[in-house]
Amino acid sequence: MINIRKSIIYVISALFALAAVSCQSDDTLYYNNMTMGNIVDGRFVSDQGNTFNIVDQLCGGKLETEKRAMVICDVLNETAGAENEYDVRLRDFYSVLDKDAVPFENATEGEIAVQDPITVEQLWYSGGYLNMLIRFHILSGSETKHLINLVYSKDAEGKYILNLRHNAYNEVYAEKPEGTMIFNGGGYVSFPITKFIKEDEARVFLKWTGYETTEGGYGYDFNRNKDYSFEYEWKRTGFEQVPNKTTQLY
Repeated sequence: MINIRKSIIYVISALFALAAVSCQSDDTLYYNNMTMGNIVDGRFVSDQGNTFNIVDQLCGGKLETEKRAMVICDVLNETAGAENEYDVRLRDFYSVLDKDAVPFENATEGEIAVQDPITVEQLWYSGGYLNMLIRFHILSGSETKHLINLVYSKDAEGKYILNLRHNAYNEVYAEKPEGTMIFNGGGYVSFPITKFIKEDEARVFLKWTGYETTEGGYGYDFNRNKDYSFEYEWKRTGFEQVPNKTTQLY
């Protein structure tokens, strides 16, 4: 069982589109890229199957010590003599929580009984993972760890039911002590769903509890909860992008 540590993680809330760059004075810079992938033998391998060799780094930290990460980089050139391999300038990277989903029949009470609100800012599938950018509230000065789980089951019709569960251990906006400051925490999380979805095509139904949107849909009422759901056809195609939004899906 893996906990997300209670800390504020500042992340970019929208994926960069790949943008080709053309410049007569410098034709080595192909594009700026933001992508997710795994660190394999000390090198970053994107969900698209490309290997990135870091030849320059503009940020702190050691990417090679991560298991899975979201990277922001400049793709400089194709690596000489290699296929699907590129030399890159690393601008920044963010740790990604890589966590196995939990079968409903094996889930503990702590993994399924509590359903505290959570905001899903982005949702997409790539590289065999269901990826999310999530937000939740944390109290100032608290050392409480929040528990995030994806609990799954399969109904009689063969549809996969996925429940995103969040146990905030009472650190939710509506229950914050008077005068206590509250902040947004969260980050990226990936669930390797191909470990339990073995079919080439499947119907997937994802649900979670979040906050009610305010009138006009421009924000959230943090004192009111709402159940959200998202259903889609999943296909095993190696790299499959499902619809993602920069606001909560509903």
